[in-house]
Amino acid sequence: MKFAFVGCGRIASVHAESIIKYVLETNNMIEIVALIDTSLLNAEKFKKSFKLSCKIFTQLEEAAHETALDTVIISVPHYLHEELATRAFSQKLNVLLEKPLAHTLDSAQRILERSRSSDQVFMIAENSQYWPEILKVKDLLSEGIIGEIVTAKASFRQAADKDIFNSYSVLQDDTPTKAWRYSLAATGGGITIDGGAHWIRPLRFWFGEIRELFSKFSYPHPLMEGESLSQAIFTFDNSITAIFEGILTEKTMFSKDYPFRITGTSGEVMVGP
Repeated sequence: MKFAFVGCGRIASVHAESIIKYVLETNNMIEIVALIDTSLLNAEKFKKSFKLSCKIFTQLEEAAHETALDTVIISVPHYLHEELATRAFSQKLNVLLEKPLAHTLDSAQRILERSRSSDQVFMIAENSQYWPEILKVKDLLSEGIIGEIVTAKASFRQAADKDIFNSYSVLQDDTPTKAWRYSLAATGGGITIDGGAHWIRPLRFWFGEIRELFSKFSYPHPLMEGESLSQAIFTFDNSITAIFEGILTEKTMFSKDYPFRITGTSGEVMVGP
């Protein structure tokens, strides 16, 4: 596999660390052949950080024509997902697209339609269904270890002074107050569509598709245009109900809590803290 990073920010760095570790452990023939970013500063810093020898490009098409790449990992602000995924499909490239799928439902639908009309492999980089703890819970629930499932709760809490909000971009004019994740237009929402997705996905993995939901949004973080407090009750196709809570604040020191709690008729399964 010969692939390129499209977007060389923080999340791309997480992917790079894992890929390099995997290659070293398995001797798998995976090669990073290009870095693609509209900011040469971003790309150069990324290249130096991981001691790469690949070429740097500012345009996806140029990289596709000048290298032998066959796959791209797209890690860019949400509002750019459709444009870059579509351009990648046009170049007959396999695509791993960071979650969420898109910043609007219409955009998400267009990406899906475009992917289905191509012969390329397409996957969303939502990783929480592969967390070892989540897989173990799936097995335990299948064994009926807590009896019939009564309800569940997923709780995601984050303070914006964490690294993820201070290092989103290394563009020269970037500051925490300008970080794209605070922009409703760039993200398509707030905490739910972003970090909250990692907590909602395990619920769907365990219980199936959501049939109905009730939700309430609030805005405790003064800089985030999307919701920074999300509270919801999900009803799944199997009639199990679950509570989701996501909260983002500026500086709150949150007490330790169990991110996931599943209650059954004869016991509970908890994940974390």
